[in-house]
This record gives sequence, C-alpha cells and structure tokens, in this order.
Amino acid sequence: MNLKKILLKNSFIYFFYKKLKIIKNSKKNQHLGEFGEDIFIRRFFKKSNEGFYVDVGCYHPIKGSLTYYLFQSGWKGLNIDLSKVSVDLFKVARPNDHNINAAVSNFDGETFYYENGEINQQNSLIGKDEKKKKIKINSYKLETILNDLSIQNIDYLNIDAEGNDYKVLSSLNFSRHRPKLISIELNVYNTEAVIKDETHRLLSNENYFLASKIGVTSIYIDKKYESSINNIMSV
Repeated sequence: MNLKKILLKNSFIYFFYKKLKIIKNSKKNQHLGEFGEDIFIRRFFKKSNEGFYVDVGCYHPIKGSLTYYLFQSGWKGLNIDLSKVSVDLFKVARPNDHNINAAVSNFDGETFYYENGEINQQNSLIGKDEKKKKIKINSYKLETILNDLSIQNIDYLNIDAEGNDYKVLSSLNFSRHRPKLISIELNVYNTEAVIKDETHRLLSNENYFLASKIGVTSIYIDKKYESSINNIMSV
C-alpha cells in the first residue's frame, strides 16, 4: 500500500483531501475562442514554450484569438488581416511579430474586399453586397508572404478567411512549410459537410487528419502525430 492510501485512511486527512479535490476542479477553463478552440490548441502545444504561428484573418490580438495564449507563452508569429485597423492593433500588442495588412488568396496582385466594419470578422473577399464598402487591397499567396519573410518553420496555422480558406491553403507548399496543427473556420456545423468540402480533401491528400470539430472550426493534425495523439492531449 502506497503512502497516499495510508494517509487517506485517516478521516481528518481524507476530509481535507476531498475539499481540495472539489476546489481544484471547480476552476473554470479560460478561453478566448468563440467555442473554446484555443483550449484544444493550448493542450496540443502544452510542452512547447516557443514556436511559430501563422494567423490568416487574425482580427484581434486578444478578443477571439486562438494564438493569444501561445503568444503569452513565448511564441512569435505572422498575423495577416484585410483590416488595417486590426493589423495596427497587432502592431501595438505584438510588436515583435510580422503584422501584415493584405489579402491572402491563390494569386499575387490587386483585388477588392467587402468591408462590414473597420474591424470586423465578416470582412471578406467574397460577396458583392452593395451596402458594403468595396476596398482595394494587395493580394498574395501565403507561400509568397512566407518566402518574402524567410519564414521556414510553422508549428500552427489558423485560417479564418470567410469562405476563401481553400484558396489560402492551396497556395501553401506543404513540402516546404508543414504546420503540425491547422485550424480552419469553415462556418458549418455539420461534420458530414466538412468531410465533403474541398478543403478537407486537400488536407487529407497532404496527410492531415481531422482531429476535432469545435463549433464551426475544424482542427487538422499532421498524421505523423496520430499514433501519439492520446499522450499529447492528455491532461
């Protein structure tokens, strides 16, 4: 019998043990993602005190951010958004990151985006709503940006491109840049619809597996981690 079992036979010690267990497990899990996606991401990278993230459609450095806790842990990264205001916030909050105001698609050149607001998660390259302001912006392939900045290793890639996600991913050279984990806001709740999506097919062909679906976000992990995922995600 180990020491813990011996001590718990003492009614006085056992009483405080139960109290401690209740208090310890009553703490709330803090999260910033709309559906708590960042809890999954933090757990996957819990042993990584440094790394590199790429956040396409970064929106805000704290509110709704899936990279904020990684940043707090010592990570650095690349943050890209259609909104100049969003990028300016990142320049203040994360001055050592690469913060770029641009569109990310499957071509390099000029394009337009439709603005819902100066800082808004629904700003998009897709749609021709006359009520929305149409704004000219430079567009780049993700691979172009990574190469221009001499970025080699990506640990985590987050994409929230409001329906333009496939074009973002298709511009990435997976043989050169291979994130361990990729999260994509596909804006569908039906898992069957996700599996039929061209984005899922692309990632499956690149040897990623759908590890989780949290709300409207799908999380893919490099298949080389599939055999050790239970150990990686253990609390």
